[in-house]
Amino acid sequence: MKKVNLILIYSILLICLAGIVVILKRGSVKNKVIREASKELKKWQGISETSPQASQWLIDYWQSAGRMVTASQMQSPNFHQAYPWSSAFISYLFYKAGAKEHFPYSASHSGYFQLAKQNRNNPKANLRGFRITEYAPKLGDLVIYSRTQGKGYDTSGHFAAHGELVIEVGKGYIKTAGGNVSNTAKESTYQTDLNGFLKGNRVSFFMVIENNIR
Repeated sequence: MKKVNLILIYSILLICLAGIVVILKRGSVKNKVIREASKELKKWQGISETSPQASQWLIDYWQSAGRMVTASQMQSPNFHQAYPWSSAFISYLFYKAGAKEHFPYSASHSGYFQLAKQNRNNPKANLRGFRITEYAPKLGDLVIYSRTQGKGYDTSGHFAAHGELVIEVGKGYIKTAGGNVSNTAKESTYQTDLNGFLKGNRVSFFMVIENNIR
């Protein structure tokens, strides 16, 4: 009888521990940032950046990136042309996911991808930037492509680029969430090869950022 009771207690403890592990995993920043991205994409369905309905969303994005903007600016096509909000969108996702000081919130993508590149050889770094031939994107990672001809991984400083969050990984593809894509926030699909590396896409990807924020 005692042996049976011990086995039962041991089994219950294992189940409880497994439950704790699942809860911790669900509560990680990497999982939270994906959930935040899904929430934002749903909000934007059928909504354009200059819509009054989107103004407060955009104000919140910019605020997370350290900039104060107004509703009238958010409804101005000229403002959006001069100040793309795609990096503010990424900053907001990490802010809402609770990344705190572990993510370098920035109004431009170079603000975080240049830091990630510097940390590529540091296994303890929160973000590590690799060439697209070196690292296959995983859930919660970031993928970066250049908007400036001739500039990419080996280019220092600021240049026009675009980053998106990986929200799904499948055989031969990834799905991402990005802001300021066709004047809205939307999901995009990109090709990968048999080993999961980005390849054969219409945009010039040059970096995958490994997201190690816990």
